[in-house]
Amino acid sequence: MQYLFTNATVVLPDRVVEEGWVVIDRDRIGAIGRGAHPYAATMPQFDLNGAYLLPGLIDLHCDAIEKLVQPRPGVEIEAGIALHAADRLLLGCGVTCQFHALSLDDAEFGVRSDRFVSDFLHRLSAERHCGARHLVHARVEVSSERGLEALKTMLGHPLLRLVSIMDHSPGQGQYTTEAAFRHYVAKTTGRSEDEIDELLARKRAAQSDVPNRIRQVIAWATKYGLPIASHDDDTPERVAQWVELGVKIAEFPTTLAAAQAAHAAGMAVGMGAPNVLRGKSSGGNLSALTAIEAGVVDWLCADYYPASLLPVIFRLADRGTLSLPAAVALVSHHPARAAGIDHLIGSIQPGLIADLIVVRRMPDPVVQQVFVNGKLVYTLQEQNEPLPFPDRHRTGEELPAPREHR
Repeated sequence: MQYLFTNATVVLPDRVVEEGWVVIDRDRIGAIGRGAHPYAATMPQFDLNGAYLLPGLIDLHCDAIEKLVQPRPGVEIEAGIALHAADRLLLGCGVTCQFHALSLDDAEFGVRSDRFVSDFLHRLSAERHCGARHLVHARVEVSSERGLEALKTMLGHPLLRLVSIMDHSPGQGQYTTEAAFRHYVAKTTGRSEDEIDELLARKRAAQSDVPNRIRQVIAWATKYGLPIASHDDDTPERVAQWVELGVKIAEFPTTLAAAQAAHAAGMAVGMGAPNVLRGKSSGGNLSALTAIEAGVVDWLCADYYPASLLPVIFRLADRGTLSLPAAVALVSHHPARAAGIDHLIGSIQPGLIADLIVVRRMPDPVVQQVFVNGKLVYTLQEQNEPLPFPDRHRTGEELPAPREHR
């Protein structure tokens, strides 16, 4: 089946086409043009009335699924329910391909249980009702023996598509001091000082084995053809070590010097979109906007907030930091290229799979429709006016009083 997008503002990799049209042929992008399509009368069509047509957003790193599974410490929701909630959230944010970042770590850091990982992978494999593409990014904590064991159980799974190597030991990366590490653990887990002391002792004892664990993770990932990312690089020397080991992706460098070194070495450098929106890092590290202005950022991810990706595109374009196509590429083509899937998705080009989003500015960007594999999977029904709240003066009725719950 063929259909046609007309009267669209089409964002291509190198330019913006006003009053553009795009033909969809089954699940693929067929042709692109401007003005009136010669066979428009014979094809079903979506008249976008000037709205933007963008490639679906590709997010290589977001741990929001963990918050949906464990919304409060000690409270767990079934993986299937969390997955469906995530799917609706992602589509509304324009994300058509999500790499769920599952942290393989000790239990001190939230939803990192082996059972959760296996349950989630099982649900993903069996799922037939999600609109977005759902893949897995395994974040392996090499200061934890348990992290390596969890990765070992995941190897060979078709939905595992990215591995990153984390070392959250105090004294480097984002925890440059022991105090910073203590503050993070206390804030995120509620652990007592004695429990944090025990955790620190375990991490110190593991330090001598970290280089061997890193080599093991790289060997496994290489064997299974998985892209590998470093995490929280803080110095050019640390970056050089990863380059020597063959690592091609650097996510969240904590200093401009590290980001510059990674970019110069040909690594795909990724930063967080929330960092751009807020104008600063939540941990006091490198500003993503500073790194973008320095020309050393290749892709952006949602990190912990899926709704950050779409507004960042227009924020960067509006302030003149990047052209609109370059800003779109940060959250579509470039992450696809880093993950090795840019021959399938990530930009509006003939022959690629039709993962597309229709966006209108109101003035903030709002996703109106989402197409995955050329199929409409999400639509937002616009209201000409806000829905009214019941008004007792007009209806003559009182809202029922709230009941007390015991």
